Amino acid sequence: MNFRSTSWFKILPATLAVTLLGSCGFAGDEDQVRVTVIEDGSARINPVGTRLNFVSSTMRAAIAKGLVGLDEQGRVVPALAARWIVSDDGLSYIFRLFDAKWDDGREITAERVARLLRERFSELRNSRLQYDVSEVEEVLSMTGRVIEIRLDSPHPNFLQLLAQPEMGLFRAGHGAGPMRLLSEEDVIKLSRFDEPSEEEQDAEEEDDRWVSLRSEPAAIAIARYRAGAVQVVLNGKYHHLPLIGAAGISSGDIRLDPVAGLFGLRFIRAEGFWAVPENREILAMTINRPALLTSFPGVSAWQSRLKIIPEALDVDGINTYPDWASMTMQDRMAYARNHVSRWKASEGPVAPLAIALPDAAGADILFKRIQSDLRRVGLNARKVELNQAADVQLLDEIAPYDSPQWFLKQLTCMATPVCLNDADTQITEAEAATNLEIKARLYAEVENMLVDHYNFIPIAVPIRWSIARQGQRGFAVNPRGWHPLNPLVGIPIS
Repeated sequence: MNFRSTSWFKILPATLAVTLLGSCGFAGDEDQVRVTVIEDGSARINPVGTRLNFVSSTMRAAIAKGLVGLDEQGRVVPALAARWIVSDDGLSYIFRLFDAKWDDGREITAERVARLLRERFSELRNSRLQYDVSEVEEVLSMTGRVIEIRLDSPHPNFLQLLAQPEMGLFRAGHGAGPMRLLSEEDVIKLSRFDEPSEEEQDAEEEDDRWVSLRSEPAAIAIARYRAGAVQVVLNGKYHHLPLIGAAGISSGDIRLDPVAGLFGLRFIRAEGFWAVPENREILAMTINRPALLTSFPGVSAWQSRLKIIPEALDVDGINTYPDWASMTMQDRMAYARNHVSRWKASEGPVAPLAIALPDAAGADILFKRIQSDLRRVGLNARKVELNQAADVQLLDEIAPYDSPQWFLKQLTCMATPVCLNDADTQITEAEAATNLEIKARLYAEVENMLVDHYNFIPIAVPIRWSIARQGQRGFAVNPRGWHPLNPLVGIPIS
């Protein structure tokens, strides 16, 4: 079976040729780094707002620090806040700010930061972080340098939440670094942030470190790297993987982040055969995950998944695997064929499962594998565009922090019409719990409910890849899948 997407593999060589002709490369200079971010949709870079694409998030994190940030290892580090303490009950976070200024020279005060945080938490109620910011009860300015954030229930991963790029703060359009906008004539160009003062003017002129930032489709981004026009490519996903092989990128330059998240089929419509959880279970049983993942070139480390919450976040004594997890693939297929045959005998034909996927080579591989597996048990599937009516959509999201809460909330009635009200009710109960053990047990029980409901069919761990040469300064694979710009040229976040 040929899993290649003809259109994509015809486009890449032509794109590569044009880029090679249009660029003669550049000398390696670790103080001047060119970065391109892969974007499937709009490539517009706009760091303001709540629904930021990846490149806009990258820029916001570079020019607008929050209380804390993420370093190149994905670790939470000080940013506007020099240090912090957390109360024993996990309901109060107290931050002491650095003595610093905005990029217009105005002093950063606790009063202003508290006001900006209150505004930002309110804005983010319409964002991917909407479920998390709702736990913030109050933001207080305690002194000129100290603020307190109070929560209505414990959020053990609250610092990871505050480190997200959306939490970077602007005051009247002014950020506080770690970088500043140098130019945006052709591409975005960012340099070291210097607090405005006469004494630092000479130092600012002497510092020639900068990062250029642009965004474009995967084929062009990969071709630019191959031509030597950029040093780092970010935000690669599963459906872009075949383009790497076609471009002949060295395996040593491909960096896979060990991220956690959800990669699988989320039901957004359940009609006929697919309205019954036991029938949705047949889809989960039928997908041959190891065969599907090995269809993608150069990613032998890609891990399949049968459950919703990663094993590392499990609660002891709670079995969240489906009942058929221990069956062989052969036995699973035989069971599925018999089940489908009995259904058709009593209920009639089953309409093909409509799967919404992007128009990309990797998405074609994924679809054809799933379609082939379904045909083996008497079912079928059809691929539809992302904006067309579908039964399922591919959910491919990275978890911004390490908590069962995030995984389960992607499957609530706010996220998909195919849901369980009882599960939502128990999630609400878990959120209100102040005892962390009780909270964890309730989340584990919710996962059991959702496993039996099959509104989400896990397939694998999400895959995120970048391209960067070995030894690239300030770049490291990490579990957050996040790669800040400032370390690439040796600029600290604070």
